[in-house]
Amino acid sequence: MKRLFLITLSCVAVLSAATGCSKKPKEVPAAVKAEAASLASEGQFAMQIREFPRAEEMFQRAIKLRDDVPEYWVSLGMARRKQDNLDGARKAYKEALGLHADLYKAEHQPEQLAQQAFVLALLGRTDDALKLLDKGLKDHPDSAVMKKMADPRGLPRTFKTDEFKALAL
Repeated sequence: MKRLFLITLSCVAVLSAATGCSKKPKEVPAAVKAEAASLASEGQFAMQIREFPRAEEMFQRAIKLRDDVPEYWVSLGMARRKQDNLDGARKAYKEALGLHADLYKAEHQPEQLAQQAFVLALLGRTDDALKLLDKGLKDHPDSAVMKKMADPRGLPRTFKTDEFKALAL
């Protein structure tokens, strides 16, 4: 669990650093961004110590401040999945998928395709996720992040782990 959680955080960090976490049109004050990030960080810590109800609460509070950050929705889905709230996890994952798709349309950043693939796999759509990674690699052959994520040792390998399967639907 810890290993997958750290892998997930690493993927999110790499991809978020490359693309940013918010839609361009929405202006959010720095204090609100910081508060939401702090709540999400507390939620990640709660996940690590297996306090899933607390984690869910922290991610919900972060989303109230920043509902445009797909990573918060993914984390909320994971917290709900760990509590066997499949419908709640599905709703959160679908929201994240939509946000990543919107960000890709707006910014055309290949990293958003990798994020979409990750969420598709969480939704149990691993075949669609792998197809999207292949498409992303064809459409963005020079993207280092796409190459890394589409590599058989990247996301495709992660999708096969027991830790990932425990978070997927």
